[in-house]
Amino acid sequence: MKHAINIKNVSKYYGDYRAIKDISFDIRDNEFFTLLGPSGCGKTTLLRMIAGFEIPSGGVIKLHGTDIQALPAHKRCVNTVFQNYALFPHMNVAQNIGFGLEMLKWSEENIAARVDEMLELVHMRPFAARMPAALSGGQQQRIALARALAPKPEVLLLDEPLSALDLKLRQSMRDELQQLQRDTGITFIFVTHDQEEALAMSDRICVLAEGEVQQLSSPNEIYENPINKFVADFIGETNFMAVTIGAVNSATAAITNPLGIQLNVPNAGYRPGQEATMSLRPEKISINTQGLEVNLQGEIVHRTYMGGYTHYKVRTANGIELRVSKRNTISNDTEYQLQQRVDIGFSKTSVRVLCQ
Repeated sequence: MKHAINIKNVSKYYGDYRAIKDISFDIRDNEFFTLLGPSGCGKTTLLRMIAGFEIPSGGVIKLHGTDIQALPAHKRCVNTVFQNYALFPHMNVAQNIGFGLEMLKWSEENIAARVDEMLELVHMRPFAARMPAALSGGQQQRIALARALAPKPEVLLLDEPLSALDLKLRQSMRDELQQLQRDTGITFIFVTHDQEEALAMSDRICVLAEGEVQQLSSPNEIYENPINKFVADFIGETNFMAVTIGAVNSATAAITNPLGIQLNVPNAGYRPGQEATMSLRPEKISINTQGLEVNLQGEIVHRTYMGGYTHYKVRTANGIELRVSKRNTISNDTEYQLQQRVDIGFSKTSVRVLCQ
C-alpha cells in the first residue's frame, strides 16, 4: 500500500513543554485522513510540521517516501487551507486562484486554463470577477480550496476549515469536501475537534490527546470499539460505569457491575479482580422492547426532544441513571414522559469494557 505521509518518532518541544510525544503512523495515498482531538492535543502542531511551518524536535516526516525535513514550506508539494481562508482582499476570485500559479512561473495561458478548471470544480465559475468581500463564508471557503488545489499538490492540509460556518453550511460543505477529495484523488489531511465532522467525512481517524495517538482506525471501528475511556468519551456519548472483572475463562469474563445484572463479555486478556470501565452507548439501549438479553426497569427522570431523536435519562431500581437515545421514526411514535415507569434493555454485544 502506497503512503502519502510517513511520520516516524516525531516529537515537538516548546521550551520544556512537549506538544507532540514521539508519535508514529502512516497516511495512505488518496485517503481522507482526519486528526481529531480537543484543543491543545497537538493536531494543529502536527499539521504545521507536515506543512513546514514548524520544525520537529525529533523524528522524521516523509512525503511519498522522501524526507522533507530540510525543505522549506514553499518547496514542499503540499498546500494548506486555513480556518480564516486567508484570501487576498484586493484580488478578485480568479486572481486569488491564480496567484500561486504566478509564483510558480506558469504561463498566462496555463494559468487561465487551470483557474477555469478550478472554478468549475468548486462550482464558482459565475463568481470569477467577484471580490472576496462580496462572497458568503461558504463561497470564500470554496475559493480557498480552489486556490490550494490549483498547483496540484500531492497532499492538501485543512486546518479546521468549517469552524467559522453555520451548522447547515457546515453539513453541506462536508459532502462537498468528500466529493472534492474523490474527484481530485489527492490525499486530504483534515484537522478538527468536531467528532461528527470526523465520523462523517473520514476514511480513517487519528484521535490525539496530550500529544499522543490514542487510536487510529476507521470511523466505525473508533465509534463501535474504542480502545480506551478517552476515545469512548470523546467520540459521541456513552454511559460509563466502574466495573470489576470477576471469573475468567479462555472465552469469557464475568463483569461485576453496579446494575446488579449477570454480564459476561469476550475475554480480552482480563485478570480476575481487575478494575475497568464499562461503556454503553445511549442508542444501544431500547425502551419497552422485549427479547433483548439484558432487561431492567426504571423511571424517566429527564427528557430532551431533539427532532430526529429524543434523549432520556432513566433511573434504574438501584439508582443508576442511564442515558437512552430513541430515534423518532414515525409521527405518532410513543413519547415517554417524566416519571413514567419503563422497561429498558440492551444486548450484551453492545457493552464495551475499557481497561485504559
